[in-house]
Amino acid sequence: MSYWLNIHYSPLFKIPRKIAKYGFSALYPLVIKIWELPQVKSIEETILALSKNRLCIARFGDSEMLYIAKGLNLPYQRFDKRLADELSEILLSKDDHILVGLPDAYRTLEDFKPNIKIFWRSQITYNYPTIYKLLDLTKQYYNANITRLYYGYKDVQKSSYHFSLMRSLWEERNVLLIEGEKSRLGMGNDLFADAISVERILGPAHHAYDQIDNLYREVLKHVTEKLVLVAMGPTAKALVYRLAQQGYQAIDIGNLDLEYEWFKRGVKERVIIPGKYVSEVKGGRNVEDATDEVYLSQIVAKCL
Repeated sequence: MSYWLNIHYSPLFKIPRKIAKYGFSALYPLVIKIWELPQVKSIEETILALSKNRLCIARFGDSEMLYIAKGLNLPYQRFDKRLADELSEILLSKDDHILVGLPDAYRTLEDFKPNIKIFWRSQITYNYPTIYKLLDLTKQYYNANITRLYYGYKDVQKSSYHFSLMRSLWEERNVLLIEGEKSRLGMGNDLFADAISVERILGPAHHAYDQIDNLYREVLKHVTEKLVLVAMGPTAKALVYRLAQQGYQAIDIGNLDLEYEWFKRGVKERVIIPGKYVSEVKGGRNVEDATDEVYLSQIVAKCL
């Protein structure tokens, strides 16, 4: 499957992909009539729910759901049936302490720029008939895009407001970050400037689920009253779920730091951020060693 994906996204298929994208986009109105989309709260409603009740959230995109439905290998996480089973359980969870986030595009396409709107129309047309059966359409889902607040959106002022809301979650709180060893959330910017303190536990940049039990045990040593923020691909969802069941507040924070960097720079396209792992940009996975003294001083454990 991963070999086919590499071929499918090669330059050789650039023109066929473009033709297919517009073709699938045209079928979007028919697809959402046949396969009902889930109920998804807005970004603001989701952040306020997390803040008011100190809830947890696990966020799902199409890639995680295809990981379950098709046994799909992802570039940063090989298929593991144990992880797929955990993700399936989380999607249908009835635990009131954990919210399940789905893409903002499942709620509305009107906030996106035209090219992103076409992208999502084609993605939903192509993928949703496969993944809708994983969902409970009677369940209230929340918004996975609380960590993807800038790229592709039309209104930059709204992005600024949403970043402020997200930053309020850790204002005057102690934060424990669980992240890939090259993610380095908040390094070199003010994303966590309003937190009382920041500590970090590092995990693998790839295939982090291999270390989930060690990561979980390590988190329990350090968590106390801290807000736990997890950026570790599909493994983040499983870790957040386990922590939620123990009564801690844990948030699957994903790409928030990169989105914040792009927002600060005002870029039109995703770009490499020096010193940080950027999986969605060519060359962004080649990251030099960190030398930032503040970042290095915050690392309390490694599970690599």
